[in-house]
Amino acid sequence: MGVEKRLYSILTNPTYTFLLFFSIAIIPRILVWTLIPLDWNFDSYHHWQISYLTLKIGLRHGRLWDLNGCELYWGVVPHLVQAFLLGVFSTASITPYRVLNILLGGVNTYLIYLIGRDNFYWEIGLYAGVLFAFYPPAVIFDAIAMQETLALCLALLSVYTFRSRPGWSGLLLALAGQSRTEFWLVSIVFVMGVALVERLSMRAQSFIVSWLMTTGVFCTLFWNWTSNPVYPLYWSLFNVFGGWTEQGLGRPFLDLMTTWISKKVLAWSSKTTGQALLGSTAVFACTFFHMVRRRWERYHLVLFFLVVTVVFSPIFVPYYPDHTRSLLFMLRMSTPIAAFGSILLICLIYRAKLNLFGGRLRRLPVELALVMVAIASLGYLIPSYSLFQEDISLAFRAADRSFSHYQGGTIVCDNPTMNYRLASRWKIEAEDLLGNHYSPYYYGVSDPVRYVEWFKGNNVTLWIYTGSRSHHVWEVVSREIPDLLVLKEIINEVRVYEVDHTALEEFLAG
Repeated sequence: MGVEKRLYSILTNPTYTFLLFFSIAIIPRILVWTLIPLDWNFDSYHHWQISYLTLKIGLRHGRLWDLNGCELYWGVVPHLVQAFLLGVFSTASITPYRVLNILLGGVNTYLIYLIGRDNFYWEIGLYAGVLFAFYPPAVIFDAIAMQETLALCLALLSVYTFRSRPGWSGLLLALAGQSRTEFWLVSIVFVMGVALVERLSMRAQSFIVSWLMTTGVFCTLFWNWTSNPVYPLYWSLFNVFGGWTEQGLGRPFLDLMTTWISKKVLAWSSKTTGQALLGSTAVFACTFFHMVRRRWERYHLVLFFLVVTVVFSPIFVPYYPDHTRSLLFMLRMSTPIAAFGSILLICLIYRAKLNLFGGRLRRLPVELALVMVAIASLGYLIPSYSLFQEDISLAFRAADRSFSHYQGGTIVCDNPTMNYRLASRWKIEAEDLLGNHYSPYYYGVSDPVRYVEWFKGNNVTLWIYTGSRSHHVWEVVSREIPDLLVLKEIINEVRVYEVDHTALEEFLAG
């Protein structure tokens, strides 16, 4: 009873409660950073590249910026937040955003407690928060510079404020949708569900109008920038449906979607993981129908969990069990499911313990057992993720060796990890970094003169071959102007070339 009394005294004080859950979550995340010090996810560096170039170049043009043409493909909000941090701390380091994600991991844990407490019971919120604090993918991915942690924080805030401040809830959900594109799809379904369950209640009107207005602002920006008001959502789905594959190129979007759905249904029906996905979709449909018909009182939490499960599960479940490396990278998509699912899971356990066998199972430590399993899983997964640091270390080494050949001018490099190293370690200015994406090839030009003019106009002195994005320029230049690029070094399949400006001038003069 002494422990329960002390715990109760903490949970009745809002400040102490926040510090309790914040600390419980922060400790394992700091431990992960200590054990895996290098941000091992290559996507982190691409997001950094967008943020850094937006800060240094894009903002003065009134838009986001990237060397690889992906500035609007992912959520806008996290890139602006990271750009803000880079500007405030006057740094090119990825560290401030990693620190923010760790802090937000603590906030997310606290929000899960609040949602569980306010919708069910304080003890449910307590165990749900502690369980999520040690959920391995959340702990591991909160220690790197990805956008999922911020997106989840906004989604949790939206669900937390839905009943008391629906206008704020709609705004926060719209921001979550512009932080992670999958949440945009989630929000569309959730908004439709709110409209069907609550009809034209004042809460539904406030929520929906706020969401529409906030989303409309972003759609207007996308329209002005790209002529496509749903640019990130459209191209994300286009990619999922196989639009960039050889079989998908040139086919209409609806045709791609129909073909993809039919193929997946057939493939999933013969696999255990696929059957689980189809089953979850069927459960969602039945539950949603019952929810709308009966107008559940606390429907919003269950509805959000169901939609998140249906949207996010197909992104990582198919990788199990045959594609371990890809699964480890994609497990971050399970975090929203775990966040909302932990509340409902603990609620089910709590009610079962109260109702089964006359409540005699009440003291069975099922919740603590789940927490211990999460901690044990974390100990197993940390060594697996630490191995991914090797890829980043190799990219850093390639960047360091490339810089040793740098004599000023512009560096063309399509690898964001190398660009990060060049900017953060070697202080290369943003204006001196360039990508092959916007070379003449991007405009469908094959005339070698245009390529040479591109090299000269941008004062390119170092050209780095890093893979497929570099290949098209290399193909034209090596065939038409073989003396233009002089190989200086090969590092881990990265080829570093110096641009021979004498050969460049001779070619233009001839």
